[in-house]
Amino acid sequence: MGTQGRELIRAALLDPKVRFVAVCDPWEYARRYGQYYLKNYGMEANTYADFREMLDRERRLDAVVIASPDCVHAEQTVACLEAGRHVYCETPMSNAIEGARAMVRAARATGRLLQIGYQRRSNPRYLHVRNALLHEARLIGRVVHVDTSWVLALKPDRGWPRRQEMADDVLRQHGYDGMEQFRNWRWFRGFSAGLFANLGAHQVDVVGWFLGTAPRSVMAGGAGAADPDRWHDDVTAVYEYDAPGGAVQVGCRMLTSTRGDGSGNYEMFLGTEGSLRTSQNPAQTAVYRDPDAPDWAEWVRREYVTQGETQRLRPAEREQREVSETGEVVPYRIPVVVDKPPCHAHLANLFEAVRGRGQLNCPADVAFVTEAAVHRVEAALREARKLPFDPAQFEV
Repeated sequence: MGTQGRELIRAALLDPKVRFVAVCDPWEYARRYGQYYLKNYGMEANTYADFREMLDRERRLDAVVIASPDCVHAEQTVACLEAGRHVYCETPMSNAIEGARAMVRAARATGRLLQIGYQRRSNPRYLHVRNALLHEARLIGRVVHVDTSWVLALKPDRGWPRRQEMADDVLRQHGYDGMEQFRNWRWFRGFSAGLFANLGAHQVDVVGWFLGTAPRSVMAGGAGAADPDRWHDDVTAVYEYDAPGGAVQVGCRMLTSTRGDGSGNYEMFLGTEGSLRTSQNPAQTAVYRDPDAPDWAEWVRREYVTQGETQRLRPAEREQREVSETGEVVPYRIPVVVDKPPCHAHLANLFEAVRGRGQLNCPADVAFVTEAAVHRVEAALREARKLPFDPAQFEV
């Protein structure tokens, strides 16, 4: 019942047929909060400190939403699947690649649905960009390079109400040395898969999804990991992909020590005839036509994109640049409005699949490819060299 757990509840309850009957958290303060939170929606939820007790007692559960620390994702997911429940599990799948493999195998063995929270795969704007603009219209030509960014300054200590601290024996039962470690688990090795796997993985997932392939190599550099028990604050990874049209280099930066220029999180695909930037923030989403590319009037007429204003260089600017750099960038907007929380569509996709009305957009075996790609970054940081991927690393 942390921040993401509450966000998932809020998004799920946009479906009037969804009802929460239980919340589970080892922290009593969080359990009470969850119970009161659901009362605002007219729901009486039972509370549990142990997920095993919840599964034993709550026989009416159809599905479980998991937003716990990475280190318990695999254990909790496998237990829920084996108890016959469908599962929505937040990213990353696990703090260890073998845990992610166990989740895929459990989903296959039980026949239950397991949706992994790479939520952009259900976002209507991302679906339009991938299916209509990249694959059908091929507006930007062949993709030759990609840059992704996850930039947001995070507090080094999330804090907690001092009168609501967990007892030391309860903390030790769950493997934590104290409240600081419990509240800031994402920063600590042993509890999370690392900040890159928690945050930058969403961009890596979009890249693999859009390009339709897995990476062939990765190298990475990082900063801010002076404490051997803590993950890097900032990481930049460079992947190489063999896409259908040719080799593509992808630069992925994940920064938690700065807010940057305010552009936030995005994926920039650069092509031979234009470029496009995708983001969950509509203000950061646009498509740009190269001055020499074929006209896009047909795609405007079909409402694949809408016409923006041409950004012309002023005469003084033209004089300061070489002829090869002059020209005009023609921006276009993407006419897809998303007016619900970012994770709503992904949860709705799971609910419809449970009802037998569709297929999951991000089942565990699909998500596993991204998991393998991001887990490899830690090895690249440690060895300080380019590491190739073996195809077997993407297999379960």
